[in-house]
Amino acid sequence: MSTLRGKVDRDLVLESTETIAEGVLLLTLRDPDGRPVPEWEPGAHIDLVPRPDLVRQYSLCGDPADRSRLQLAVLREPESRGGSSYVHDELSEGESVRIRGPRNHFPLEKAKRYLFIAGGIGITPILPMLAAAEANGADWQLVYGGRTRASMAFRETLQQKYGKRVSIRPQDEYGLLDLPALLGKPKRRTAIYCCGPKPLLAAVEAGSAKWPSDALHVERLAPRRISPPGHARLSRSSSPSPALR
Repeated sequence: MSTLRGKVDRDLVLESTETIAEGVLLLTLRDPDGRPVPEWEPGAHIDLVPRPDLVRQYSLCGDPADRSRLQLAVLREPESRGGSSYVHDELSEGESVRIRGPRNHFPLEKAKRYLFIAGGIGITPILPMLAAAEANGADWQLVYGGRTRASMAFRETLQQKYGKRVSIRPQDEYGLLDLPALLGKPKRRTAIYCCGPKPLLAAVEAGSAKWPSDALHVERLAPRRISPPGHARLSRSSSPSPALR
């Protein structure tokens, strides 16, 4: 699957916001003149550019076939450097929002089977991947962990839409994800896609060490300083050379 590398700035309008879990806002963006929004593929993200010194990347979590809108979910970070606090506290419905992209460094590669592992807000790039895998007739399962049920965005929608293919595992009920059971025995023609916090990704990388080298695909976010001084942005990539999230 091709990787989108859009770099064009474009002004959209924030049509609506919705609280979909504790500390998580779902943003819906549309073109002010009703034009189609940019094309994108599962795994893609856009930059929100509210001002030149504040640029943050967020995964797209809607339907790539729906060219009428873009959707992204933003977690309120306890130690926000400006991005999540801006979205949660300053951004208002009807306001113009500058975006850049989409770009995709986490594309969904063709496979017979998929094992999706998501932690917390890491569910966002996985959502459109599930729909694509389902549409392609692939065999897949999702294991989704979080602190509590209330903190896990899209949990009800996932269970209603996909049933037993989805395992919801809040840590306060189940403890840590049982990665040895998931990854202990390598499976042929199976791709692993994982997005979430650093400890989860490190555990998945360690647990899948005996799998084929091209089986694992991960995505993380890590702050990276760029000019001007004091401005940080998020860099991301995917395996076979995993970045840090």
